[in-house]
Amino acid sequence: MKETISMDNEDAQKRLLVKCEDDDEGDMHPHCVHGPTILFYHADKGPEHGYYGCSAYRDKKLCPYYVSVADLNVKHFRRQYDTSTVVYRDMRKRVCKHAFFEDAGDNPKKHYCLTCNKPLVSDDLDQHSSHNVKQNLSRRFLQDPTLFLPPLNNDKAQAQYFFDDKSLQFFENSLRNLKISKVICMGAPRLHCYLSSKPCNPIKSYLLDIDHRFVFFYDDTRFAWFNMCNNHFFDDLQKQEFYKFLKCQSNDERLLIFTDPPFGCRTELIGNTLQKMTRLYSKINQLPYQPLPIFWVFPYFLGQYVQKVVPSLQMSDYKINYTNHDSYTDIGKLARKQGSPVRLFTNVPLEILKLPVNEQYKYCSKCQKYTALENRHCDMCRCCPSKNGSTYRHCHQCGLCVKPSYVHCRNCRRCTQKEGHNCTEYQKYQTCYICRTVGHTEEKCDFWKKKAIHRIFPLTASGNVNAKNDVIICILCNKSGHNEMNCDMRAEYLKEYTFMGETQLCENVERRTSPSLSSWKSKEF
Repeated sequence: MKETISMDNEDAQKRLLVKCEDDDEGDMHPHCVHGPTILFYHADKGPEHGYYGCSAYRDKKLCPYYVSVADLNVKHFRRQYDTSTVVYRDMRKRVCKHAFFEDAGDNPKKHYCLTCNKPLVSDDLDQHSSHNVKQNLSRRFLQDPTLFLPPLNNDKAQAQYFFDDKSLQFFENSLRNLKISKVICMGAPRLHCYLSSKPCNPIKSYLLDIDHRFVFFYDDTRFAWFNMCNNHFFDDLQKQEFYKFLKCQSNDERLLIFTDPPFGCRTELIGNTLQKMTRLYSKINQLPYQPLPIFWVFPYFLGQYVQKVVPSLQMSDYKINYTNHDSYTDIGKLARKQGSPVRLFTNVPLEILKLPVNEQYKYCSKCQKYTALENRHCDMCRCCPSKNGSTYRHCHQCGLCVKPSYVHCRNCRRCTQKEGHNCTEYQKYQTCYICRTVGHTEEKCDFWKKKAIHRIFPLTASGNVNAKNDVIICILCNKSGHNEMNCDMRAEYLKEYTFMGETQLCENVERRTSPSLSSWKSKEF
């Protein structure tokens, strides 16, 4: 499922905060028919002025549930259930004694009405004569319904885009190289269908998706109707079968969670579900809590939101294409010159994730990982910095590599998309290199201004840039050529603690008070 992301949508993610249901804290949220609701609130007003809304649908026509915190009472905690699961199960039983995809044979007599979104037998065809009916489905279509089912296209609900063959082959090869034996396809029906349709495939797949249509093609041992935004199962029987899937039968089994969520979805919600899924896996297998391998498909320009909720995820350079999106592909007139902006975020070490050389990827011996062919290594940044598919250039005034089209703003200490921008407005959305919070640049960092160590190296004039050679001067160490984000001294001054996706910054008191001033200045960088 996908959604088109606009700047307004991204700004809303920054302004509106969310709180997921967390049973461990005893914080129970009321339910709509799509499971536990989410608490939405503005940071400046606080949760007490927020409201509970549907986790899956933002369009009130699709799910009108809305209860303000002030109006919440005991009646709102009566569970609401979607009884559609019984209807869907009866439809499947009527068409076939077991699952719809089974026993197609050489003379298939199974059909699907794309108008009504329901399976049919031959006796039903007359009633749907004016509808768009896919007749006599072959075994290939029954095993992979994404080949003929029209993708859902409601941007405020379930906008689906399906991976192309190159991406599917890359995923399969990666799973085999990692010796993965089980995959949870959370919101990734195309990959599930691809893996399930392969005969004698050693990789077992289980699909979790909010698209109910797959219940007609896969039985409970391979599909569950599921809301990934709140970890909610619509059918208890499917839920129990999924628990069985999580159970390891041998020590050699390896499970990976693959998720391709809507691009407009709050990453906090997906991160919370991944965390609960990992805990459940450990509990079922009676293991101490340990992270599971994760493949999270998301655009590179929203990567900061992914890494905020799951800091262990790194971005791979592999460009993921979709078959039914004009710009998220490398084919067609509307395709981006730099290729698809969709990437793979994973906690699997990138040095063991092999990218296909025949698709314009290479191995960087300095980074010790595969990168895109156009991604050139920068010795000053000590990495291959490109994210968007272009070849970045190193800006000495920023102290880092930037997109080739960017221009430098001395006042913001950043390269920006255009000259003559509004610096005050621009800085509201910038992340400080020192404290890593959004809303200001380094010269205006209150956290750093309050520290006694700040008086050792006072701020230099002219925007912290050496006027002679136009090279940035780091505020932390007073050395030139790099910014605070890439300063080796940063760990000496400051410590970061990240727990459950929340990062806190504090002064490194032990290191700061132990050495003398001369030892700070004599340290080689």
